[in-house]
Amino acid sequence: MNNHLTDDTFLARWVSGELTPNELEAFKKSKEYPIYKKIINASQLLEVSTYNKQEGFNKILQERVDYVQLAKPKVIKLVPNWTYAVAASIVIMFGIFYFASNETHYETNFSEQLAVTLPDFSKVQLNSNSQLDFKSRQWENNREVILNGEAFFDVEKGTSFKVMTSEGIIEVLGTEFNITVRNDYFEVQCFEGKVKVISSDTDYEAILTQGEAFRIVNNNTEVWDFILDEPSWLKGESTFNKTPLSQVIISLENQFNVSFDKSNIDTTKRFTGSFTHSSLKLALKTVFIPMEISFKPNKENTKIILGPIKY
Repeated sequence: MNNHLTDDTFLARWVSGELTPNELEAFKKSKEYPIYKKIINASQLLEVSTYNKQEGFNKILQERVDYVQLAKPKVIKLVPNWTYAVAASIVIMFGIFYFASNETHYETNFSEQLAVTLPDFSKVQLNSNSQLDFKSRQWENNREVILNGEAFFDVEKGTSFKVMTSEGIIEVLGTEFNITVRNDYFEVQCFEGKVKVISSDTDYEAILTQGEAFRIVNNNTEVWDFILDEPSWLKGESTFNKTPLSQVIISLENQFNVSFDKSNIDTTKRFTGSFTHSSLKLALKTVFIPMEISFKPNKENTKIILGPIKY
């Protein structure tokens, strides 16, 4: 019995190296084996764009359709028809394996945190509503990640390690640091070692050592010192040091999955303090009462309306 023709899982098990010794030996003796082997060898030479996986996948499918449409029935075929279907299947299979091994993506939702271990055993803690991407296939020669949101990094020593963001680049050799990056806001805190920060918009460069922090707010650069051993959000509390209220509100939205009507307050005011992640009501009191801002839900309970406290 030719299992490779009758068993739908046979090729997948062969590609992944899961055939039994007897199955593999029998397969190698079949007349179809050299054809399969050539398909595999050719598939391994494919280079697919890492930037548009769907486009590459669609291209493979379209080439298969084009072949079927252009095939002429009078042509004498030296290779059986089934091999083309097999070739398409294996190429797609290898494309999927390639995509999965090359592009790695992590993201968190509202109120979520996620611990990520990178290929070199560096560790990343993602805060809520954040995304992390990197190319695992090239990691050994290119330790580089892309971050959107907030994350704490504990980087293993080795070759240069870079965190790419829309607002700037952070480069280190081995250290612990926290990054927050959102539109028009970029903040880095160094908890151990040394980091180099390069702003994308202002061309400003800064070297941070332990206990030093750096931020850019609307193209204005600020540097300050802190005494924390690790980001407080890892322990269920968000802490701020003269941070624009607009960024504090974004943190509240990310932690509690709520939205705010800010039209009646000045979001450029600065807030120093913290709020707990365990209670929205307590967090609102902690942030807004000291700033003399009132808060109440709208009629639909879908948004919290902020305004000045009236005495």
